[in-house]
Amino acid sequence: MGRVRHPAVAPEASPPPTAEKAERGGPAALGRTIWRRDFWFLLGMVWLVVVSAIALTAGGNALTSSHTGSGTNVGAAATSTPAAPQPTATAAPTGPVSVLPARERVYNLPPPAPGLMQPAVDQQGNVWFGEMNTNLLGRLDPATGAVTTWKPPNGKYGIMQTAVDARGDVWFTEQNANYIGRFDPARQTFRTYPLAQVDGHTSGPQDLAFDSSGKLWFTEVSAGRIGRLDPATGALGAWDVPAPAPGARAYPYSLAAGTDGTVWFGYLANGAIGRFDPVSQQFTLYHAANAQAQLFAMALDASGKLWFTELEQDAIGVLDTHTGRVEEIPVPSALGTPGGLYAITVTRNGDVWFACSSANALVRYQPASHGFTFFQLSTPASIPYGLAQDGAGRLWFTADATAQNYVGMMQP
Repeated sequence: MGRVRHPAVAPEASPPPTAEKAERGGPAALGRTIWRRDFWFLLGMVWLVVVSAIALTAGGNALTSSHTGSGTNVGAAATSTPAAPQPTATAAPTGPVSVLPARERVYNLPPPAPGLMQPAVDQQGNVWFGEMNTNLLGRLDPATGAVTTWKPPNGKYGIMQTAVDARGDVWFTEQNANYIGRFDPARQTFRTYPLAQVDGHTSGPQDLAFDSSGKLWFTEVSAGRIGRLDPATGALGAWDVPAPAPGARAYPYSLAAGTDGTVWFGYLANGAIGRFDPVSQQFTLYHAANAQAQLFAMALDASGKLWFTELEQDAIGVLDTHTGRVEEIPVPSALGTPGGLYAITVTRNGDVWFACSSANALVRYQPASHGFTFFQLSTPASIPYGLAQDGAGRLWFTADATAQNYVGMMQP
């Protein structure tokens, strides 16, 4: 497979190790190449250890509390209002479990290993992704296998998430450079939207999603904020999110936008899920029974249920956004301890898919039967990470395989 580079971009080797990159090594429990992806994630994990002593105890109930805030371009403080009713948290039953070989098509990327991040698919079927290790924005043309790359302005090896808007523009978070980026494929031009810093440091932009009105929402991990960008005007707004537990720091990480205008986000610690209503400016928090859960990724299904992965707690979960009920679903150990649960998505028929690094598999959960199917990838130690669907419903995933990074496609 050939690699095509934009004429304005010269081939560039990875930078020498820095103190910041060295910190990505992190605890051994998170050693499944997380260090290659997210420095700020590991900072959050350090804080997880600190706050665990004062975390909410797992009493079997999901708590909800409400807060009200106002948006500004530097973050707004939230004030407390009376707590909402407490829905129950339950554990869903486990159905049949099976293991099958994945029938995937693999698009290997040439060295050096680019460090592929969360992908997005445009209307033409092109797959977009950040290359953390090579400081590039990449595009795979599945029809030819060609990969074209562009260097973002002032990029600092921190492209985390990507999304494609209705016009075909590609948006991304540049975590280390502290901005939201926009790339116009037709003109091959970038525009950046700088974010307010925190004590002179990056706010840690991480996840992003478009709402039904076309506005772009994103999380700022180290700032403890969620933000909104209006693509039409470039206006930025931000809201400080409430603490997930008494005395704890707020680390909003994952994000999903509902069709009703509400915004959902997952905390990196304390098993918390946040809901923000932009109209009322109110936050509502929900807690899973496992107060140690690290919510890594989330996705809404057509019925309004919010699905999420718990990174190292061997479980996925679901929140009924209508009732507030939370279920945590243990992932079977069909291929060993199911750690490293990364991206998650829901297909049109309601099946829930997620990446399981330790099992080297994409996993399908079928809510009707409570059954799990592990589709084991053909490349050993693939380290599946990101997931996205194209217009035909095919699954695209990124993999930081030990020997060679690749983009894969699988038909559900």
